Order: sequence, then C-alpha cells, then structure tokens
Amino acid sequence: MDVAPVAIRRAACCLAVAALGCAGDDAASERTVVVAFNAEMQAFNPLVNTDLNTSEVINYMLFTPLIQYDSAFEPRPYLASHWDLDSTGVTFHLHRNVRWHDGAPVTAHDVAFTFERAKNPETASVLASVFLDRVSAATVIDSFTVRFEFTGPHARPLDGFWWPPVPRHILEDVPPPELVRADFNRRPVGSGPFLFVDWEPGVSVTLERVPDFPESLGGPANLDRVLFRFVAEPTTLLSETLTGAIDVNGSVFPHQAAELERASGVRLLHWPSREYYYIGWNVRDPTFADPRVRRALTMALDRRELIDALLFEYAVPATGAIAPWHPMHADISPLPHDPAAAAAALDAAGWRDRDGDGVRENEVGTPFRFTLMTNHENPVRTDIAQVAQAALARVGVQADVRTMEWQTLLARHRARDFDAVVQSWVLDNFRVDPFSLFHSSQAERAGSYNRSGLQDPRVDRAMEAALAAEDEETARRAWREFSLALQQAQPFTFLMWLDELAAVSDRLDGVEMDARGTLVGVARWRKR
Repeated sequence: MDVAPVAIRRAACCLAVAALGCAGDDAASERTVVVAFNAEMQAFNPLVNTDLNTSEVINYMLFTPLIQYDSAFEPRPYLASHWDLDSTGVTFHLHRNVRWHDGAPVTAHDVAFTFERAKNPETASVLASVFLDRVSAATVIDSFTVRFEFTGPHARPLDGFWWPPVPRHILEDVPPPELVRADFNRRPVGSGPFLFVDWEPGVSVTLERVPDFPESLGGPANLDRVLFRFVAEPTTLLSETLTGAIDVNGSVFPHQAAELERASGVRLLHWPSREYYYIGWNVRDPTFADPRVRRALTMALDRRELIDALLFEYAVPATGAIAPWHPMHADISPLPHDPAAAAAALDAAGWRDRDGDGVRENEVGTPFRFTLMTNHENPVRTDIAQVAQAALARVGVQADVRTMEWQTLLARHRARDFDAVVQSWVLDNFRVDPFSLFHSSQAERAGSYNRSGLQDPRVDRAMEAALAAEDEETARRAWREFSLALQQAQPFTFLMWLDELAAVSDRLDGVEMDARGTLVGVARWRKR
C-alpha cells in the first residue's frame, strides 16, 4: 500500500494546526481532547470491523457514511446529498467535493466497490448481513450517482445504508480473504472530518482535524486533535478522569457513577443505549441443544437482582432483542425468576443429580458442567458471570467462569469456540433487524453474528414476515410474534438493556451523547 500521500496530507494538517496563533504546540494542546476506553480499537475498516467503539470512530470521525441519523433516529443526508427512493430501489446522489485523506475524490465507484466487497462471501463482512441483506445489486450511474436494487419491500429501506465507502484505489488489489489482515485496518485512509495519524498498539490512537472538510457535511471539526487512550484497569481509568488527565471517559461503570456525580470538574451523562447484556448459549453443543434447558437456565437467574446489585438501576430487564424505547418493542411477559420451575424443567429434559454430588448428569452420566467466558476488562460482565455461577449451582448446574482479554474473547466467540459467554450486543443501526443474530441462514455463515448457531423455523418465519412488512402495523404484529418465538427458543438469556454512561470534563462544551453513540457529535465539541 502506498501511504506517502497520507503523510503529505498529515503534514498539511499539522501546519494548519501550528498556524493557529503564535503559541504553536501550546495552541494545539489546548484543542486536543483525550478520550479513554477500556479496550483497544479493532480495525478501522468498515468491511471487517465488529467492535462498537471502533465503529463510532469509523462512522463519526474517519469516514463518511451515505446517511447519518438525527436525534429522532430518522435518516438524513451525509455523503449522499439526496436520494430518489422507489419501491424497487434507491438512487444516491453524492456530494462532489468530498475527498479521501490522500486527496483522491470519493466517488460512486468507491460506494459500489464497497458494496461488492461486502457482499463477497470471501470477505466475511458483517455489512452483508447487518446492512445489505436486502440489497441485491449496485450500479454506478455516473461518478457521483449510484443505484441500489432491493430484494423486496421494507418499511424503512434507508436504514440499510448507514455505512461508509472505503477507497477503491487503495483496497481493490487486496484479495477479499486478506481484507481482515490488511495494513489499511491499522493505517486507514478515510474521508471524514478527522484523519488517522498514529496507532500505538495497546496504548493509543491519534486523529487530527481535516482543516478543509466540506461545509456541506458540517465543515471542519472544532477540535484540532483527538487522542484515544486504552486504559483496561477501571480504577486507573476513574482516577485519571477525576484528576483531569482524561477529558471523556467512555467506559464508566455503574458502580462509579456516584463518585463521579460528587466530583468537581467533571459531569456524568447517561442515556438509554442500544446495548443489551446477555448470556449466549452455543446451541451446537449437545448440553444446550434443548430449548427447555436454555429456558431453565434463564429462569434460574434473577435479572432484577443483577440490575439492582451490579448496575445501580442504570438498566432495565430485557425480554428480547428489541429495545424498550423502539416502537416495534413488544410488551411481552418475561420468563420469570423461578428456580423451582427451572429445576423441574431440567428434570424433564433428562438432567438429574444421579449420584448425589449436587451436580446434575444426563442419562449417560455426563455432568452438567460448562465454561462461562467473558472479558476481564469489564467488571460488570465478570460480576454477572460470578452471580450466574452461584445461581446455576443452586439448581445443580456447574459453570466454570473463565475471564480473558477482550480481543481473545472476541476471536473465540467469532470462531464459535465457546460453551457460553457473557457478552453484549449493540444495535448496528436503528432499524429492528436481528437477522444476522438469529436467522437459520446465518448459523454457519462466516462473518455473521449467529454465533450461538440457532436454527429455529418459527423464529425464521416471524422475522421474515416482519422484515417484508410494508407498513408499521403489520411489522409490529410480526415483531411481536418474533419476540414470543425467540423467548421460547432462548438462544440467549437476555439480561438487561443498559443505560450508557460517560464522564465529561467541564472543559468541554457542545457535547451531545445519546443512543446514536458517545462520539456522535465529536466534530462539534469545543474545548475551553
């Protein structure tokens, strides 16, 4: 990959920063913001990234998605200045003055190339299943116009286009299977209001303002530089937030909220998020193949206790995969916390304590024992694992908790190398579309999120009906049926929908955070 043009553009940006007054480095320092997260970024490539924080940097800082969302979660033009929508497809008209950070123009050819790479099975891109599952083809009309054809009707078709193109001239020679390992992933050339400067593995990522970012897309950012730091230890992260070494702490845990609310010089923000916590069961494993068993494990857990004890009420109990704030949410009764019913269900499924040692066995004497994995950087997840371990032991199930570094956990989860996992899911866009998570066609598809391996015809039928609905009332009825079917299948024990929390220095103005993400308004942040 030829990165020399990027260095030239970086140099130009550095000169622009230095020119801000006579203070030189002092001026740059004054408009540098330090944002900290508890885990490292993954890959600055929209085609292969699966990490939430990295996705926000991609969509709000480094690249330019076709659309963005307003605070009411309605699609608004971004890279696309406007579009023509009909029943069979959508034609996007791109702004003509957007450039890659090496100076090349962003064109419809980049958009079509990104679509083609995403749809190529060898890429194993999550874009294909999360965003583009109902888009069949892309056609370049001219250099700044691209047409997409739909596979069928959908109530909110534009929700499938919240993704940015990647530069064809840089990535077209990378074979699709090699994209996951491309140098581009850690040295990206983007098109957004910030450009990539440096990645120090395990330590930090530095981005700088693009001084000539087009006014038609919001104009240049107010900040000169954003330094992302990775601080895995929660106590250290909190301490540096309180001392002012960190301007934005994007990994605040609920047990830290009270101390932050009492602190001076920092304010606590919280809002309903797009994230829920769950325990995912590997239904390919004979231990978890029976849905009666999975429902029993859910009934053994007290979700309200988890919320009160671990999340300090910054969450609500989850009944399924549709957020409580979403209009398609079905108000169904959750599976109750009922250890006696859980024990009876396990008995009926053939798991009994046959030797009196307190652990159930199946008919051939195999004990009900499994490994429950999570990542050690997240104390809420590790606490959930410990509480679940104790609750399951009370119904004769032995869960061995194993914690590991986040990237290791993610790699094993993606490879389907797990028994059960405490994880979270964040909605990739604002439509209701759990297709990649739960549809049978995704169970063995490389790059899909159906890592539990669920294949359930009732879930499939309800989901397909909901996704094909042409009006909201039809969709709402179908999503209710989906929610009921998913509750019976129970590939996840849905635990809770979280509130998102962040600590922000009083030195920062213009900070807006909501369900769209921590970094949604970063280009408009101002530092005093």
